[in-house]
Amino acid sequence: MLSGDEILKQIKKGNIKIDPFCEEDIEPNSYVVHLANELLVYDNDVLECKKENTTRKITIPEEGYILRPGELYLGRTEEYTETNGFVPMLNGRLSTAALGITIHITAGFGDNGFKGTWTLEIMVVKPVKIYPGMKIGELSYFPLVGDSSRKYKGKYLGQKDTTPSRIYTDRSI
Repeated sequence: MLSGDEILKQIKKGNIKIDPFCEEDIEPNSYVVHLANELLVYDNDVLECKKENTTRKITIPEEGYILRPGELYLGRTEEYTETNGFVPMLNGRLSTAALGITIHITAGFGDNGFKGTWTLEIMVVKPVKIYPGMKIGELSYFPLVGDSSRKYKGKYLGQKDTTPSRIYTDRSI
């Protein structure tokens, strides 16, 4: 795992890009990311893997928005990132986890070559009020061992908006 100082070195070399970037958000071995001001929720109670599921957008007001248990909220980071030669990993922060907020269900790893904002799969244990721009997670970076010429070319490359599942595009479905 890269140290905070090494993350900064790799940003300066252009191997890691974070926009917007704030040096104060570098931690001892991670970079803090912030919650964008929008959420998506699925319209239907039963989700379908073979077709696109419709969503509705919620704008998080400055005065905050209360998340409720039993609902899956899709959020995203304010930060757009690009990674070359490293495997990025997104995790929650203790400060939000201690309030019962999870920011990803199982999709914490990124891929070498990923470019985009990070979609967050947010669930809560108890009702909790969240705010746009709050610190929501941390990105850690792991060195990629072996040839790093294979880059991510998947269906989420370049995403800038909160992105619902695109599993319906998979060949196996």
